[in-house]
Parts: sequence; C-alpha cells; structure tokens
Amino acid sequence: MDAQPFKSKIAPPLASSQDQCRFIMPSFHPAGRDHIRNCRRPARLLLRQLTTASRGRKAGARKSVNFLKPASWSMLKRNQTMRAVALTEFGEASVLTAHDLPAPTPGEHDLLIEVHACGLNPIDFKVRRGALAKGRPMPIILGFDVSGVVRGMGSAVNGFRVGDEVYAAPSLVRNGANAEFVCVDARTVALKPKSLDHVHAATLPLVTITAWEALLQRARIQRGETVLVHAGGGGVGHVAIQLAKLHGCRVLTTASSAESLALCKELGADVVINYRETDFVERVKQETGGRGCQVVFDTVGGETFDRSLDCVAADGRLITCVGTPSEKIAAKLFRLNATLIFEFMGAVGVYGVRPESHGEILRAAAKLVDEGKLKPHVSRVLAFEEIAEGHRLLEAGHVTGKLVVKVK
Repeated sequence: MDAQPFKSKIAPPLASSQDQCRFIMPSFHPAGRDHIRNCRRPARLLLRQLTTASRGRKAGARKSVNFLKPASWSMLKRNQTMRAVALTEFGEASVLTAHDLPAPTPGEHDLLIEVHACGLNPIDFKVRRGALAKGRPMPIILGFDVSGVVRGMGSAVNGFRVGDEVYAAPSLVRNGANAEFVCVDARTVALKPKSLDHVHAATLPLVTITAWEALLQRARIQRGETVLVHAGGGGVGHVAIQLAKLHGCRVLTTASSAESLALCKELGADVVINYRETDFVERVKQETGGRGCQVVFDTVGGETFDRSLDCVAADGRLITCVGTPSEKIAAKLFRLNATLIFEFMGAVGVYGVRPESHGEILRAAAKLVDEGKLKPHVSRVLAFEEIAEGHRLLEAGHVTGKLVVKVK
C-alpha cells in the first residue's frame, strides 16, 4: 500500500522534501495564529521541527517553537506603498514634495509604527540642507518625532505588542516620520503618555531627550543650583525649564516674543529676561549677585554661546547643543575652572551609543506627563501637506513650543 502524504493542521501537504513552503503560524506563536509567512527550510527539516514543537506544546514548553519566529513581522501587505513627504535633493523648503514610496520593513530590533502625528524640529531643516545626510540615497524622509501605533516588529523585539500606542525620536540617519509608516529601533521607543493624544505626544520625544540628557545626565543639576536656559520658549527650552524646576533649581531664562515670555512664566521660570530689551549677561550678574549660574544651557549658538560663558559661575558648567568652541572660549573656561559640555541626542542613532537610554528617558517622561508634572506646548498643528510651510516657520524663528503635523 502506498504511503499516504502527511497531513498537518499546521502546515499544508508538501510536494517534496526539498520544496520551500508556506505555513500558517500556530496559535501559540508570538505573532498570532493567522499570519502567513515564508519558510525557506527544507520540508523534511521543517516536519522534524514541527513534530518537536508539537511535543513541546503538550508538555507546556511554549518556547520550544521560537525557531518559527520570522526575521520581521508586519501587518502591511507585501509591496505596500505609503504617502510620504520627502526630498530628492538638498535645498530650501521647496524641495519637500509628496511621494508614494514603499512602506518600510522592520529590521531585527525595529518596530513598524503607523504614524498618527510627527513633530518638527530645527534638525529637520538642517538635514534638508545636507547635514548628517551626505551620501545617503534619495529620496530622504525627514521627521524625528513620532507618535503612533505599532503595526509590526522584528524578531529581537520584546516588550511591545501590535496595537500599542507609542512615541519615539527616530534616528537622524534613517528615514523618519514624515510618512504614514516609520521603522524605529524598539529600544528607543516607549509607550506614549496615557493622558496625551498623539498630537501632543509627538511634541515631546526629541526635545525631552535633549533637555533630559543635557541637564540631568551631562550637567547633573542639583537642588538649589541656579540654571540659565536660553530660548525658554522654544522646543528644548520649554522642557528644560520644567525639568530644572522639578529638580529644585532656580531658573533664569531668555526669550523675546510676548507669547514666549508668557509661556516661560507659566512654566515656572523664576526670572524671564527679554533679551531684545535687556543685556542678558548684565541681568544674570544682577540676579546672582555677580557670581553667575552654576549651569548655563545654550540652545541658540552663535553670539549667545560666546557670551554665555560670562554667565557661568566659577566651577560651573556650560552645556550646548549647537555651540562651536574657540580658543577664546577655552581661555575663559580655564580661568573659571568651568566645564564645557556638548549635548548631541542624535549620537544614539548616528553612532549607536546605548540606544536603550532613549527608551528609558521616554518612559520616565511619560510618567511625569501623566502625573501632570511635564506639559508640552503646541504652537500650531499642521496638515500633512503643510510640512514645507512648517520648515519655513522654524527657519524664521516664529515658533513657541513645538510645531506638530497630524498625519492620521
């Protein structure tokens, strides 16, 4: 009697032992019971493993089927496209145009996030002009804040499920969130604050990580210290004020527009300096009895950075995310025995420096938000088609808090 072909409730009949086949993932697989994926193992090896998996399942050994986990898993259709605003050349805001592009596939450590909202930051227009992007293939999708929903993940991802509402700061050297979908290293992602919608959550990741790293991890501010935050009405500045106050510091800040000045006061800054009407160095000396501040956080650069050292107390710290050192700055630092600190939150994505640190910061920040201790400020909500206009507003410096793009 001829042997009957093997019939399985998990996999369809196999034509030959060397055929590649498709199988339905069993219900105990992490990716779900009904998702179909390619298996490129020889059929006889697959049958042996399926038999082992079945025995393991009866014994309660759920982990015995880990070999079935795919390199990545996505709810998107194969070859699915997405809307994106991208650039095909470097230049002014006009180079940002709408495209239908292939949706990304998550890598081993990635989450595939359906973008509901994305924030805009000065780094967006800097990359658009060519910073950190030389040699990258076009088109390039910008957008380094995202809030959205998990729609897929890589095989090494743990701690997230499809459907989770998350927020993150995508890598500066990968395609970003100015699109319907984006892939982000899961280690840099956190569940978004429960008390915020996606629009408000999307304002936080990049600026919060920058301010957190600068003040809490690099400068290590202490209770009772005096901290000067430049551009307190800006994206990074308005978060920095709140973090410094939460840590028991006296906060001085600079701003100019009526809206920014009002926001700084609302956030709890002890002294708000209108730098267009008052010399900020003289005002800082006046407010500190001539001693200066233990910590000065420069988010502006240029002349503001150069003059900021005149506001630093002996043994103090000057921290910048945009300033460029010079021999003159070095000489002043030497005389004050002060420390110059550089903050570059993009080091995680660009150089792979401890990616899990961003996830840790965003989890801690979400807790503060839900406790009412950290509040984002949205300047304006833009439509997806208005991203180029958002760049123009940022370049003109006419933004208090953050610009956000509503994608979904």
